Amino acid sequence: MPIQNSEYILNYGPHHPSTHGIMRLVLNLQGEKILACTPEIGYLHRDVEKLVEDRNFLSIIPYIDRLDYLAPVIQEHAYVMAIEKLLNIKVPRRALIIRAIFDELTRISSHIMAIGCLTYDLGCLSLFLYGFEEREKIMDIFEATTGARMHLAYYVPGGVTDDVSRETLNAIKLFINKLGFYMDAVKKMALNNRIFQQRTKGIGVISKEIAIKNGITGVNLRASGEAYDIRRSVHYGIYNELTFEPITLNEGDCYARNMLRFLEIEQSVWLIKQCLNLIEPGEICAYDCFSKDIRLPKNSVIYSSTETPRGEFGIHLFTGEEQSKPYRLRFRSPSFATIQLLKTLLVGHTIPDIPAILGSLDFVMGCCDR
Repeated sequence: MPIQNSEYILNYGPHHPSTHGIMRLVLNLQGEKILACTPEIGYLHRDVEKLVEDRNFLSIIPYIDRLDYLAPVIQEHAYVMAIEKLLNIKVPRRALIIRAIFDELTRISSHIMAIGCLTYDLGCLSLFLYGFEEREKIMDIFEATTGARMHLAYYVPGGVTDDVSRETLNAIKLFINKLGFYMDAVKKMALNNRIFQQRTKGIGVISKEIAIKNGITGVNLRASGEAYDIRRSVHYGIYNELTFEPITLNEGDCYARNMLRFLEIEQSVWLIKQCLNLIEPGEICAYDCFSKDIRLPKNSVIYSSTETPRGEFGIHLFTGEEQSKPYRLRFRSPSFATIQLLKTLLVGHTIPDIPAILGSLDFVMGCCDR
């Protein structure tokens, strides 16, 4: 006969879809109640931070793309801004606007995936499929400009590699004007769905104090009531000319995080519309980095960050005596900070709550074990 109320250990992942295939949670359970959680992330071993020490500054850009593979160009943005700061490069206005458009399209694409994956983990496949249809349209826009669909390597120090055609700008307008069908589907199938609400409301609550103490940024922080957004607090790129304020919610639970991503899709559409009204003919790059090596000042240190869909992505760039390669390059990953919460966030919940909590945190493992 089994001993009642006995404690036992369960390995959740890395095979489970909600753990992305590369994270394992060691759970101490009593029945289905979680008593303790130990996350283990070391299954990827990408070693990107070490690899880039032997690459010149321009060839590092594709590596940056592959950290958070759902927000590649926004990470590129942080990296090239670090170089631009050290070399005092003034980026042309048209390039700044193009960067903002591509950043926000990437944010929409990532939030669509986050909403789709969360609802899929909770048993709704439809939004996952609808989301992929919209994401394909964004990737078509990227491909028309850069020739690539995911890892664009599009931003370079001084601007961007290729200009955006009038046809592509029209395709962007058409996309954001027709996104309403998908947004209505999210409302009907998730946000206003009582089953989805029962699975997410009051589950995985993160207080503002805990979020700040653990270095949480992005949606997971703003859903707990803290209005911190790098686009507004730092004003990088063209964002200082755009009208918007960080959106916040106070509940801090799974439902609030999902709702906030929905609201931020609407906000990104508004930002893109502003950029389309501002864009004008002009240069797209102020620095010819392809015909000459990028050489940075010796023994310098710079930090640069951008607001990715998962929060603050930071670049710590250190140079030594070698001016054409970094001495050290370290990344500030918002997903890595988020995963720390699992030690305490899952405690007290039950096994069916795990996919709801993991999906609502929207972490990407590519920039965790780096």
